[in-house]
Amino acid sequence: KKPPHLLLQVWYMDGYYKGRRVLEFRSLSDFISGQNFVQHLLPHPWAGTGHVVFNGSLYYNKFQTNVAVRYHFRSRSVLVQRSLSGAGYNNTFPYSWGGFSDMDFMVDENGLWVVYTTNQNAGNIVVSRLDPLTLEVLRSWDTGYPKRSAGESFMICGVLYVTNSHLAGAKIYFAYYTDTSSYEYTDIPFHNQYSHISMLDYNPRERVLYTWNNGHQVVYNVTLFHVV
Repeated sequence: KKPPHLLLQVWYMDGYYKGRRVLEFRSLSDFISGQNFVQHLLPHPWAGTGHVVFNGSLYYNKFQTNVAVRYHFRSRSVLVQRSLSGAGYNNTFPYSWGGFSDMDFMVDENGLWVVYTTNQNAGNIVVSRLDPLTLEVLRSWDTGYPKRSAGESFMICGVLYVTNSHLAGAKIYFAYYTDTSSYEYTDIPFHNQYSHISMLDYNPRERVLYTWNNGHQVVYNVTLFHVV
């Protein structure tokens, strides 16, 4: 009998811009072996690596726009598109590693979020909670942290955690609490084994972080960082 984590469904998107092909694997073990997948061809190409799957839909940034897209896997169709007012795109405000990472979608225990920034807030990270059905912005917070100085970020229980680098020696350096609209600087070591993180996201069901680290797929137990 396979361990539970090997039975998790996996979606794979190769590259950080212009891609349209999404591979859907029925389990992590199938993903590891490269077998038993279904291919989806998106009608619009993506930008960055900040995509997320939530309740049967893929949320991603449409290439060369500040438009958020919700693609529904079962119907193989785009259900909604919405422009994020003033949001930078096309490497205007990426994370420190670049890669068209202007918009980063996330899911935690509280729902769907997107991290981005605008000219109006001087390039500091904005975190917005979205309605997953309509992509309407429900509420936004200006964290005051410059996005170009951030390696990556992730949400857990309504708290945005930011790393200060995408390279070796990175730390979880900053935490923003949406419930109190407050922040603090932290000093939590983040083991970056392969020295180049270009995707970092939290899975609230498994309570783990998933990363794409210099061609390696790495899973972290969040309790190791004392952030929950």
